[in-house]
Amino acid sequence: MSDGPMIDVLLATYRPQAAMLKAQVDSIRAQRGVDVNLICREDSEGLGACGNFSALLAESSAEYAAFSDQDDVWDNDKLGKSLAKMHELEAIYGKDVPLLVFCDGYVTDAELNRKPGTVLSRQRVNIAKGLCFNRLLMQNFVAGNAMLFNAALRKKAGVVPVRALMHDAWLVLVAAAFGHVGFVNKPLYLYRQHGENVFGATDCGPRHFLMRALAGVSAFRSRLMANAAEAAAFVERFGGESPKSAMVFAALPTCGWLERRIHIVRHRLFKHGFLRNLSLLLFA
Repeated sequence: MSDGPMIDVLLATYRPQAAMLKAQVDSIRAQRGVDVNLICREDSEGLGACGNFSALLAESSAEYAAFSDQDDVWDNDKLGKSLAKMHELEAIYGKDVPLLVFCDGYVTDAELNRKPGTVLSRQRVNIAKGLCFNRLLMQNFVAGNAMLFNAALRKKAGVVPVRALMHDAWLVLVAAAFGHVGFVNKPLYLYRQHGENVFGATDCGPRHFLMRALAGVSAFRSRLMANAAEAAAFVERFGGESPKSAMVFAALPTCGWLERRIHIVRHRLFKHGFLRNLSLLLFA
């Protein structure tokens, strides 16, 4: 036991490979300067990753919590350094405000050999600009396995709605709308890239944009409508507390061609980079 605060680590599993799961559990147990309460849950009901993590959230009661994938490996200072950033935010905003911090991670193959780039560098995002609520509505880049969040955020977020894109996207939106998000500018975990990942660390370079273009306008609009559905779930949950941009985004599917583009520009519902935003204005 350490003298640090208790952190619930919420580990969702689905038919894990034993060796990978052991490596992750060992790395969680090796965390320095904090006390860890590891809560594991196997998705035997077919809830999916989002549903499984949502169920784990309901079991959490500690002052802080962190999501964990079943096949990562954490640096032994991951939680300690994340908690230090959390304390910086608490000193400014207080402990009763929803707060979330996240870090970067190295991308590896199944045997933990590093690949080029980090999880965040591969996404080609502007982190400073991208953490505002309106941009997170359009493009979330904060991964659950990189997060630490406080009890105030857990309570404010509540049950993750079915229309949320993912559990992590939902918590980031709630933190950005009603609290604050901090970034630890250092890779603090190894993210295994293998054939069984729910979501991979996509390299969003020219080839990625070409593949998206080849997928066609309907695929682009389908993704946009999924974001709009998440915004609608946000407005349904929080009502008049919701930022105006969430209300506008939720209504995009009912708007005409020109009106959609006017709303996107007026409320700065942008993605990251020229090509992404050009595609948005062309195909929305």
